[in-house]
Amino acid sequence: MTSIPVIDVALDVRSGGAGAQYTYRWDAQARVGDAFVVPLGGRSVLGFVVGVRQVAPEDLGFPVEHLREAEDRVDGLSLPESLIHLVRFVADEYLCPLPVALGVATPPAARERVVATWTLADLNAETPLTPTQKEIVRTLEEQGGTLVESPTKKLPKPTQRALKLMRAKGVVHQSLALAPYAETRRGLSLLRLTLDEDKVEKFLKREGKKKPAQAITLMRLQTASQSRLTPAEIKAMSGVTDTTIRALVQAGLLEAIDADAPEMRPAPTPNRYQQLAIDAIVHAMDDGEAAKTFLLFGVTGSGKTEVYLRCAAEALRRGKQVLFLVPEIALAVQALSQLRERFGKSVALLHSDLPPRERLENWARVRSGEAPVVLGARSALFAPLSNLGLVVMDEEHEGSYKQETSPRYHAKRLAGFLAQRFGCPLVLGSATPSVESMQEAEEGKINLLSLPERAASATLPSVQLVNLAEGYRNRRPSLLSAELHAHMDATLVRQEQIILFLNRRAYAPYLSCRECGYAFRCSRCAVSLAYSRHLRRLRCHHCGYSMVPPDLCPSCQSPKLSPMGVGTEKVEEAVREAFPDAAVARLDRDVARKRGALEETLAQFRSGDVQILVGTQMVAKGLDFPNVTLVGVIAADLSLNIPDFRASERTFQLLSQVAGRAGRGKAPGHVVIQTFNPEHVALVCAQTHAYLPFFEAVRVEREEAHYPPFARLVNIVLSGPRLERVKACADEALELLEEIDGMVLGPADCPIERLLGDWRRHLLVKLAPDSDMAALQPLVEFRPTDVRVTIDVDPYSMM
Repeated sequence: MTSIPVIDVALDVRSGGAGAQYTYRWDAQARVGDAFVVPLGGRSVLGFVVGVRQVAPEDLGFPVEHLREAEDRVDGLSLPESLIHLVRFVADEYLCPLPVALGVATPPAARERVVATWTLADLNAETPLTPTQKEIVRTLEEQGGTLVESPTKKLPKPTQRALKLMRAKGVVHQSLALAPYAETRRGLSLLRLTLDEDKVEKFLKREGKKKPAQAITLMRLQTASQSRLTPAEIKAMSGVTDTTIRALVQAGLLEAIDADAPEMRPAPTPNRYQQLAIDAIVHAMDDGEAAKTFLLFGVTGSGKTEVYLRCAAEALRRGKQVLFLVPEIALAVQALSQLRERFGKSVALLHSDLPPRERLENWARVRSGEAPVVLGARSALFAPLSNLGLVVMDEEHEGSYKQETSPRYHAKRLAGFLAQRFGCPLVLGSATPSVESMQEAEEGKINLLSLPERAASATLPSVQLVNLAEGYRNRRPSLLSAELHAHMDATLVRQEQIILFLNRRAYAPYLSCRECGYAFRCSRCAVSLAYSRHLRRLRCHHCGYSMVPPDLCPSCQSPKLSPMGVGTEKVEEAVREAFPDAAVARLDRDVARKRGALEETLAQFRSGDVQILVGTQMVAKGLDFPNVTLVGVIAADLSLNIPDFRASERTFQLLSQVAGRAGRGKAPGHVVIQTFNPEHVALVCAQTHAYLPFFEAVRVEREEAHYPPFARLVNIVLSGPRLERVKACADEALELLEEIDGMVLGPADCPIERLLGDWRRHLLVKLAPDSDMAALQPLVEFRPTDVRVTIDVDPYSMM
């Protein structure tokens, strides 16, 4: 028998599950990436072609009579073939089913916009028709032979059934297409923060505390004074509603501008180091040259963004597309406004927080080439780009570039794949590059471009290390050292503001009995219950379980129950006692859980009503507070003592980030870091803003311990409700790895050995840096009952 033309179609995992890839017959021409509606059981579902082939009936793997035919191709919804290749790369590299990887590339809310057009065929008078079918024929004839469905009002079910039967008789033809939204829509123009800076400041200081949502929106937009954003983009980045946007427009704080208006100010002239970087990247765009990766290393204020923009302009001049990645969309206001200022309507924002309509419209604009510049977080890697000329990955060191749910990809590896695929430059930018990227630069695998000069207006704060052990030696231990207390006093006298940072919420990490040592622990997770004095509750920060602490110890009945350790609540209490006349507020996840509390606290701080803000990492980035001149880090050792090989690197980056909160206005900033380890390399280097000495020290540690960048890691976590079953499956997983060319550690308990009621064991695999994942394929097929197996390639968190 002759071969049969078939297409392999991957379906959305929500329609057909993780393994939803099926083969269908399709006699007409099809290509990889085409969108099809195909039968699945008794339903019709949307899928995308991932393979086109001719197959002999005996090679199908199932009886040929079971081969079903794809129903229809969907016009306007196909994915570029290069995107399907990226999806396959994710599935192979990160060991997940292809439909799972395809799920992040599927156009948002597209299925609801797929509509059918029914066209009347040449009628055969002998074709038998029911009365309903005859009525449909008359309707079609009255409408010129065509009936088009509306996305908002589908045809009645009986009519749809009748049309499908008529199609089988050859009476009508059906075609499917993605229906565009109506051209007329409100709010199409862009909005910009008013140029009247005094008006904005007056609002923030006088009315902001009463209207916190409006204040937060203005504060976000202040990070880029020439913001040119759509209302939906402002809402997505600020987390506000249409009501807030309308109120700001009515107050004259947001102004509508023409989307086609030219840029408001000329681009700055690059300095010599910027020009060298621009020339190197542009040279790499020359036709015929292999893709190159660049690490653009420059401290905050050194002009990395201008390099990105100049190179993007050159890529566009050559008729290419640009992909600009940022770690978090809430921090993208400045990047989006600068791109929009240079390139106008050519810029599209892709992000899940946008309304479905805006997301699909932007996706379609990118696919058609109308918007050749794409800005977004890691998921923007899956934009329908077909002619890429430049990839930019700003703040490349950020942990949020790692996807922590399946598919568990890292954006940097995918960005590199795209750059290779299209033969275009990849630019990684950071003031504190990841150890992996800097090592690649040291080895010559990527090209290092340095920007050592800082813009004239930017000055780094001075940093002071304070040894907390001194207080204990002098028998005067305190949360606030004498040095920090003195600086806070002087700052308040100058009527300036203070941020105190501690990356641990609640009042204390646990409640303990001073008689027998009993500590309250979560019954579902292997962690202590954190004690909140404000709520008078013990709470698990993993599963949310909470309880009222008893008056007596459950173990020995002693009343001597005491909170142990320090959390933000306790710092807040200590600050109020030390500075009773100062206005103090706290901002952590416990506070932010209350609706509107986050916006209200930040608005009060920005207005000046709050002088001292105590908080966790939530206060470390995102907004500018020009009157903050002092930042105190209460205990830098917390992040250093996490059982993770990246603890030092994260601490250095976090302290650099926290220090950046001080001195963002006209007055200089000062940072006080309290620690029991003042000689630790991460703290010493953070004090002098010295990245390179820190890198050299950490690189030696990593090489000796065989950790990235000198190895590639795979963390295999097995979890389930029965400990013995989890242990047995972990041992089976180890046997599957016996032939692997690498080092396998474990199985061992995870640092948090029980989570959400499940016991957890893991194996850590160390492979050569350039290893592919084919050797781990047996683990993909390992699906024991009652135990979940999670394979995390290139893990960022080891907890």
